[in-house]
Amino acid sequence: MRLTSNPKTIGMISRFSTSLFLLLLLIGVSGNGRNSQAQSELVQLQNDFAIRYFEPEPHMALVKYYLSRGNRQEAFFVLETARRGILEEAVFDRVFQVTFEGFDNSKAAEEKLLSQLSQEPNSADFQFRLADIYISRSDYEKANPILIRGQKEHPEDYRFTAGLAGILRIQGKTAEADRLVDDYARKYPDSAEGYVLRADTLHKTEPRKVKPLLEQGLAKYPNDGDLMFRLAATLQETGDLDKAEAAFVKAATLAPKSVGVHAWVGRFFFKVRKDNERALPYYLNAYFLSPHAYETEYVESRIRNIYFTQAQVNFQNQIKAKKPLIDLLSDPNPQIVALALEQIGNEWKPTYVDPVSALMGHEDQGVRWGATQVLKKNVDSSFDPKLRALLKDNDLRKRGLAAYIAVYRWKSASFGLMDELLAESAQLLRYDALSALTLEGGPAGKQRALAHADREKHPKLKQLLESIRQGKTEP
Repeated sequence: MRLTSNPKTIGMISRFSTSLFLLLLLIGVSGNGRNSQAQSELVQLQNDFAIRYFEPEPHMALVKYYLSRGNRQEAFFVLETARRGILEEAVFDRVFQVTFEGFDNSKAAEEKLLSQLSQEPNSADFQFRLADIYISRSDYEKANPILIRGQKEHPEDYRFTAGLAGILRIQGKTAEADRLVDDYARKYPDSAEGYVLRADTLHKTEPRKVKPLLEQGLAKYPNDGDLMFRLAATLQETGDLDKAEAAFVKAATLAPKSVGVHAWVGRFFFKVRKDNERALPYYLNAYFLSPHAYETEYVESRIRNIYFTQAQVNFQNQIKAKKPLIDLLSDPNPQIVALALEQIGNEWKPTYVDPVSALMGHEDQGVRWGATQVLKKNVDSSFDPKLRALLKDNDLRKRGLAAYIAVYRWKSASFGLMDELLAESAQLLRYDALSALTLEGGPAGKQRALAHADREKHPKLKQLLESIRQGKTEP
C-alpha cells in the first residue's frame, strides 16, 4: 500500500417534416447500433472474465466498463468480489493502482524515474514519485535518503516531511514523527499545510481559537480542500450543522482526489444527517480512490449497507403496490432482483423456471448465484433437458453455474460432465467444476475433484485442491 494513498495518512415527437422524421429515424438506428456495440463489448468482457478468472485484468476491465457507463453500483460489487474473494491483496492493490491511479511501482517505472532524476536531479516531483515507489514496496532504506534530500532541497514542500513522518510512524517512532511535523509547522506557519497543522495542535488546547485560524488560512488559500474540510469539522463540533454541511460539500469539490475528505463527508451525511442518499456518492468517491478507504469503519461496509437498505425499502414498496414477483426479476437494481429471487425460492411455481434460468446470465454475480441456488433447490427431472443445454451454453458463466445443479441432482451420473469442464481452458469452468464436486457431490465427488490434481496447472486451483485434500476449506 502506498503511503500517499492510505486514507489514515491523508487526510454515478412531433412530426414537423418528412426530413425531420428521417433524421430522427437515423439517430434511433445509430443509437441502437451503439447499444448493440456496447452489449457485444460486455459479452467479450464477460467471456474474458470466465477464461482468466484468477487474473486481475479481466476484473478491472469489467469495472472500467461499468464506471464508463455510470453504473457505480455494479462496478463496486465486481471490484469487491475480486478484492475479497479472488485476488490476493498485494496483487489487487498493485493492479488497482496501475489501472485507476496511474501509479506504477514496477522495476521499469523505477528505472524510468531514476533516468529522469539523473537528468533533473533537483526535481521535487521526480524525487517524491521515486520515494513513493519505494514506500509502496516497504523499502524504507531506499525511500528515506530520497525524502531527506527532497526535504533539504525543497523544505517548504510538505510531501517530504509527511513521507518521512509516515515512515517513522510505521516504524513505531511516533514521537520523532510528531517532532518532525511540528518543526515544519513552526518554520512554515503561513503555508496551507502550516495552517492545517497549527489548527490540529490548537484543537487539543484551545479549540475555540481553531475556527478563526482556519478562516484566516482560507482567506489566504480559498481553494484548499484540506483547510475547508477542517473548518467543516470544526463547525460540526460547535453544532452549526448547516454551515458544516456547506463546508463539507465544498471541501469535497475542492479536493476531488482526497480519500479522507470524501470518506468523512460521506460519514457526515450517513451519521449526522441520517441521509443515506447523499452519503452514498461520497462513499463511492472514496472507495474508487482507494478500496481501503476508512473513516471509523471501512467505507465498503457503509456502501453495502446503504445499497441493501435502499433495496429493501424499494422492494417492500413494490410488494405493497402488488407488483408480481416475476416482474421484479427484471428490476434494474440487482439487489431488488436478489430479494425477489429469495422470495420466489420460498414460493416456488413451475412458471418461474424460464425467467429464473435466464438470470444465470445476469450481469450481477450475486443474482447469478442466487438464481442457481433457487433452481437447484426447486427443479425436478423436467428441468433436465434445459440443464443439459446450460452445460453447453456459449455463456461460460452459465455453464459453470449449471455444474452445481447437475452435481446436486445427478450426483455420480454428472461426474463425466464435470471431467469435461475440468478439461476446459477457462479458469472459471474448472473452478466451478471443482467446487460443484466438492460442495454437492459428497465423498465421491470430493475424490473425483482430487483426482484432477495432477492435471491442474493453475497455481490458484492447485492451492484450492490442496486445501480440499487437507480438509481445511471448501470452495
